[in-house]
Amino acid sequence: MKERQINIFLSVFFILLLGGFVVHDSRAFPGSLPGHFLGIAGAAFMLMALFYSFRKRILKKRGKQNPINRHITYGLLGSSLVVIHSGHAVSSLIGMFIFLSVLLVVLSGIAGYYLYKRVTRTLKDHKKDSELLKAHLKKRRHELLSACRISEPDDLKDVSPPLWRLRFRSDMMDECARWTDEVRVLADKEYIIRFFDRLKSIFTKWIRVHYTMAFLLFALLVVHVLTTLYYGLRWLP
Repeated sequence: MKERQINIFLSVFFILLLGGFVVHDSRAFPGSLPGHFLGIAGAAFMLMALFYSFRKRILKKRGKQNPINRHITYGLLGSSLVVIHSGHAVSSLIGMFIFLSVLLVVLSGIAGYYLYKRVTRTLKDHKKDSELLKAHLKKRRHELLSACRISEPDDLKDVSPPLWRLRFRSDMMDECARWTDEVRVLADKEYIIRFFDRLKSIFTKWIRVHYTMAFLLFALLVVHVLTTLYYGLRWLP
């Protein structure tokens, strides 16, 4: 199974887990041994998801395979285990903040990734089309200049009225109309490129919000672990 299919499956699984809050409630499960095991495993997978950001931002490394797929996989898997760990019950203030942080991090990550990817791909396609159209217009410009260098035919000099000139003007008007249409298409392409450039910068800031929410989540997780250890583990004898 490809990583893309795995991520789609995990996304659906995470959404279904959220629906469990309506039909299921187990306040004793988070403090049990299986509950703690799932919570630790979920936190570990979310820590593994940080390796993508660390490798890209700090180490400045990019391998043959895009690590964003594993980042999404580990993030969704860890978040799903955290939801299961909660037992679909939020019994403390720190637990509520952690759950909301997990929800915001996952949703902002999924939305930001797919929308940013779509915007980047669309921008790339429009830039490619714009470059091709510019090259085509440059070639047409030389052809048009060459076509304008037409001398008056000898056999039509005495024709009155000069019908060849009317035909020539009509052909030139049609050519100029096609020229104007292509220039107008190029102008529209340039406008679209500027629009998607601004949109891409907005999603870049959106990704920063995602990072900020992720760091807040891990800070809350540290507080949650410390408070759990302070009050003791119920499953220990």
